[in-house]
Amino acid sequence: MTSVQANETGTPIVVAVALSARDWRGVLQRHCRDHVADVVVVPVRDGRDALERSAELVVVDDDTSWLSAPFVVQARERGVVLVGLYDPLEADGHGRTHLGRLGIDHVVPATADVDELLNVIRRVRPSRRSLERFEHLTADLDDRVPGSRRTVVAVGGPAGAGATEVSIALAAHWPERPSLLIDVDETHPSMSRRLGLGIHPHLISAIEAHRGEQLSVDGSLDAVPDISDCLATRAVPGPGFGFDVIVGLAARDDWSLVRSGEVVDLVEELSARWPAVVARIGPQLEDLSRHVDRFGQSRAVAAQASHIVAVCDASPTGLLRFVDWLIDLLPLVGDTPVHVVLNRVPRSASMRNQLEQQLHEIAGPRLGAPIAVPHDRRVERAAWDANVATNGAMVRAIKRLAASLAADPHVDAAITGAEQEAMVA
Repeated sequence: MTSVQANETGTPIVVAVALSARDWRGVLQRHCRDHVADVVVVPVRDGRDALERSAELVVVDDDTSWLSAPFVVQARERGVVLVGLYDPLEADGHGRTHLGRLGIDHVVPATADVDELLNVIRRVRPSRRSLERFEHLTADLDDRVPGSRRTVVAVGGPAGAGATEVSIALAAHWPERPSLLIDVDETHPSMSRRLGLGIHPHLISAIEAHRGEQLSVDGSLDAVPDISDCLATRAVPGPGFGFDVIVGLAARDDWSLVRSGEVVDLVEELSARWPAVVARIGPQLEDLSRHVDRFGQSRAVAAQASHIVAVCDASPTGLLRFVDWLIDLLPLVGDTPVHVVLNRVPRSASMRNQLEQQLHEIAGPRLGAPIAVPHDRRVERAAWDANVATNGAMVRAIKRLAASLAADPHVDAAITGAEQEAMVA
């Protein structure tokens, strides 16, 4: 039996291991289960799973499909040690070279026996000293937003509620500039047309850029675009917007080319580079995963978001459609704050009060007080001009909402009844 060595904290070492066709993974897992008390092995299917398991180390193969430069960066940000195994019998040494290029912390031949691998795991377990080393390794990432401060606002609602206009207004009037607007609506990706932007590059281009460096057939590194190269540009003459945009799918049928996990990883990386990411999610959130991941990217981004802005058309029919959409949304978001925007509210105070009362009766305190956004012809004009509304009642309401979501201490987030009366007057 392998002896149990004391570790720095006296607690078991949690090790996430990638699924592998090689023998080492199964041998390690069985050996730790039957003979070792100080190492807990947790199999994982992808990089996000590995980083969410509270593992101190992640062990991968040189051919692990989800191993990439962005994953290595995310692991370092969390202080996770990476151990990579390679086939030492490869004549060209491709596997070891690949792990070295990605910056894997410790490289071990896959032919090492289980005791050798366990000795490596115990020796390289993160400690105070190693965490200081990780801080040094990430010193060139000082411009990245810390994980605890990353802001992802998912904006959605039933079709026709006005979620596109609300998401544009939030991105345009976010207190910190520039924010980023990304269209992840796989049902009706329309941001490029609404803002007069080119359809290339787009969401898939950004996902491919996020995968990082790709090895070509001859083993050299092919240059791939950075995510910043995937920002949309104007296709029609007009001024800039003051925020960056990644447009949605070039064709609606391309949804099958995108995995929801890839979109989640992309949005996570974007939130580390921009002060806020506003994600326009789709009007369909039904779980069809038993058959096909049809609305998976919108569902995944909603589950990932730090804030949800749910847009309801302020009419009796709009309210019914909104409730149906809400039924699919709430199980995804848990305790994440949901901010309701009643869009295009009628001038009649009694009608508005009736809608708000019905909404409260249906959803209760889970949603809080809705924000009334009046019908504004300036927004219609901006849509015709492929531009962004810069003033008006709708802009004032969304500015207040943006300040609230950004937790600006200098702005009172509440909108009083008197202010709402003034907005729709």
